[in-house]
Amino acid sequence: MLALHRHSAIETVYARVLRQNLQQFTICSTQSDAGNTSLALAVATRAAKAGKRVLLIELNTGKPQLANWLSLTNNEWLPLTGHWEHAAQETDVPGLMVLNCPVQSSHCVEFRDLETLKLFFNSCLNLFDMVICDSAPVLTEKSQLQNDNHLPVDIICSASKATLLNIVTGRTTESQVDEARESLKNSGAILAGIIMNDRFAPSLQQELVRETYRFEKRLPKLMQYLRKRFSQMTLLNQEL
Repeated sequence: MLALHRHSAIETVYARVLRQNLQQFTICSTQSDAGNTSLALAVATRAAKAGKRVLLIELNTGKPQLANWLSLTNNEWLPLTGHWEHAAQETDVPGLMVLNCPVQSSHCVEFRDLETLKLFFNSCLNLFDMVICDSAPVLTEKSQLQNDNHLPVDIICSASKATLLNIVTGRTTESQVDEARESLKNSGAILAGIIMNDRFAPSLQQELVRETYRFEKRLPKLMQYLRKRFSQMTLLNQEL
């Protein structure tokens, strides 16, 4: 999982973060299954590898994953009164610490108060060079909104110094992007950038192979030969 931080796309995202001098920000997506936690972890790991002291905060009660991925304890904590400093856990990556998603205490009003969260993020910056928050999707399903443990994404993003919106190529629609941007704008969040996540986008090789099936009936032998050749071409198998 941590190997993702070496991907060229993460280098691009991290370089943008440095150019904008983003020290504390939230990464959110438009919908679920967008790889938001993977992205947040990769950026946090990249920053730690660069020598920064990084805190990754997981505030996605819908699908908390960091504890399992990193073999961490499911600690409970609160932004101000819950001694979050003692709940933060070290990882195998030097400089990277994680506050995994609280399960029992997430219903507390501290996670839903704008000023409290602002104070919390500021207190985190007193101890870390970079603070990254992984939140639930902006366009949360109605069933999740009815969950008492659901943490309001708009308040989390508004309390943050900046927000990066993670959208999935080929799956996120234009209307979803517009709705997410409008929601963040109305909440007072600062949208610092949009990340195009190509995790589900077909590669050039896959597209060429798909096209060969259009001529399968007329030129079956040639199409079979081309598919074999495409699979062997080093250039087409490179990550772009």
